[in-house]
Amino acid sequence: MHVDTLILGGGLLGLSGAWHLDRAARDRGEAHLADWLLVEKDARLGGLTRTEVRDGYHFDHTGHWLHLRHPEMKAFVAERMGDGMLRVARRSRIWSHGVFTQFPFQQNLHGLPLDVVASCVQDAIDAAIATARGGVAPPANFRQFCLQRFGRGITERFMVPYNTKLWGCPPEEITADWCARFLPKPDLGQIVAGALGIVDDEAGYNATFLYPRQGGIETFARSIARDLPADRVRLSTWPVAIDLAAKTARLSDGCEVTFRRILSSVPLPDLFTVLDGVPDAIRAAVGQLRCTRLRYLNLGIARPAVLGDIQWLYVPEPRYSFYRIGSFSNAVASLAPPGKSSLYVEVGADTAASDGDVKAEVRAFLRGHGWLGADAEVEVEDVRHLRYGYVVFDGAYFGAREAILGWLDANGLASRGRYGGWVYASMEDAMWEGRQFAFAAPP
Repeated sequence: MHVDTLILGGGLLGLSGAWHLDRAARDRGEAHLADWLLVEKDARLGGLTRTEVRDGYHFDHTGHWLHLRHPEMKAFVAERMGDGMLRVARRSRIWSHGVFTQFPFQQNLHGLPLDVVASCVQDAIDAAIATARGGVAPPANFRQFCLQRFGRGITERFMVPYNTKLWGCPPEEITADWCARFLPKPDLGQIVAGALGIVDDEAGYNATFLYPRQGGIETFARSIARDLPADRVRLSTWPVAIDLAAKTARLSDGCEVTFRRILSSVPLPDLFTVLDGVPDAIRAAVGQLRCTRLRYLNLGIARPAVLGDIQWLYVPEPRYSFYRIGSFSNAVASLAPPGKSSLYVEVGADTAASDGDVKAEVRAFLRGHGWLGADAEVEVEDVRHLRYGYVVFDGAYFGAREAILGWLDANGLASRGRYGGWVYASMEDAMWEGRQFAFAAPP
C-alpha cells in the first residue's frame, strides 16, 4: 500500500499528529481526510499515557500530570475532554533532614534545621557576590551550574543527591543546558524570602495541572484516539525494515508500505535497528546516546490519604533508594477505591537494591510517618520496569542528537517526542510537535 505519511508509534505524538493531519486537511478545504497510516506495537493506543487498573486502584506509568502552555493545546484538550478534566493545585513537599518542606527546595528553606538554613543562605549570598563581581567561567556541568547559581549548601543538600538518583550518574557528567525550562531558578532575594517562610505557591512550571476526572491519564489518550478511523490504525504492528532512500517500510504483519514521509516516536536506539543505509558516523552517534532505565513501584493501600494531603514527595537523601513518592488518589480521589490510596514510588537508577529490598524500604518509610499500619493494608504492591526513563544530557549529547536528527530530517523522517527526539519533555510537548508536523507546509 502507499500512504503520504507513515506514523510510527501511537503515543501522544502519533495520536496528535494523526488527528491534526486530518484537521489540517479540513482547514485547507480538502474533500478527503489526510492520507496516513499509524502503526503501534502494543495492543492499544496511548504509549506511556497508559493507566493500569487493579482491584479498583488506578496506576499510571508514574505521575502523568498535564501542564499546558500553548493556547492551541489548551483549546485542543478542552475540545477533546469537555468538562472531563479537573484543574488541580500542586501540593508537593520535600523530605530531608528529618522535616517536610515546600517545593522547590532552593526557594523554601524555611522549616529546615536552623544551622542548615544559615549555611544555605550564606552560601547562596557568597555565590551571588562572586557572580556579581564577574569573571566566573560558564559552568562545565550541572554541579558547577548549581554551585554558581545556588551556592554549596543547596547544591550539596538537594541538587546533587536528588539528581544523582534521578539520572543514575554523578552531576559532573550532566550538562547544565537541560534545565533551562524545568528547574526553578530563584534569585537571591527569593532564596532569602523562602528561608524566612515567605512561600511562593506559583514557583515552578507545575503549580497547577490538568487531569481526567475519571479513569486515569489513559482517558485523555482515548479521547484523541476515538476520532481516528480504525482502518488507518494497525495495533500489535511494528516496522521490521525501513529504507528511507526507497521510501519503503516492511511491517511485522507482512505488509509493505511506500510513503512520502514518516513521523516517528520510536526511541532512537530502537529505530536505528530497522533503518537501512545508515552512515557509520550516524550509527556511532546513536551509540553515544544514554538513557536511564526506570523502575517504579505501584502501591494500593487500604487506608485513606496516605502521604497526608501530599500529591508527590521528593526524597533526596542518599540513604533512601527511591527519590520520589506520589499519590494519584491525593490528586484525584477517583484513582483509588473509597477510603483507600493509590501510590507510585520511583527508584533511583543507580541503586543496587533488589525489588524486595525496595518494597521493604518503602513500607518502613511509610510506617515511620504513620501512613501504614499492618502489612495487610497493602493490597497491591507491583514493581514495574521501563526500558527508557530519563535521557542523560552528558557531554556527547548535543552533538550526537543534532547529527542524528539532522540526518533523519534530511531523509524525510521526523523523529520527535521524548524518546524519538531524545529530550526531557512533557506530554504537551509531544502533542505540540505532532500538531507542528501536521500544520507544516503541505506538499
